Amino acid sequence: MYDYVLQYGFDKNTQKTIQEIKGCLKKNKIEDRERNWLPHITIDLYNCKSQNEFIEQLDKIVGQIESFEIECKNLNNFDEETLYIEPYNKENLMKLKLTLDKELSKYRLETRKKREYRPHITLCTNDNLTRTKEIAKQKFEPFVAKIEYLWVYNCDMELIKEYELKS
Repeated sequence: MYDYVLQYGFDKNTQKTIQEIKGCLKKNKIEDRERNWLPHITIDLYNCKSQNEFIEQLDKIVGQIESFEIECKNLNNFDEETLYIEPYNKENLMKLKLTLDKELSKYRLETRKKREYRPHITLCTNDNLTRTKEIAKQKFEPFVAKIEYLWVYNCDMELIKEYELKS
């Protein structure tokens, strides 16, 4: 388990674009085991018993981060269980991840430290993606997404803090 999850959050237009695809899947009765988050890219999971301490550490880092855009060109999947939108031009995502990993190292879950970071925008998680992929491909068109926020949630999916990134 974890205490906090840190996510990249999108502007309203990007959220709408992603939600339209997810809505199409739901309308077509596609089962989804994904938690009901806003569209996002997960950065990592963290443990820290003191919420104030964790937020203070983030406050020191986030003030330096600017909003940026990523290209979303195609759909992909993990192990035929998770369908996602794959971001390209990931340099900013990866650079920021390295900075956060360094600054928040003592809070990161040990099991996550060994895991390769593969940023993605989850659309659906279920046991059979064949039909899911067919429906999503009909709705998906490449787009540019703007990352404008960093969101901190607790394990109960309650938003603890929203950071609006500098423009």
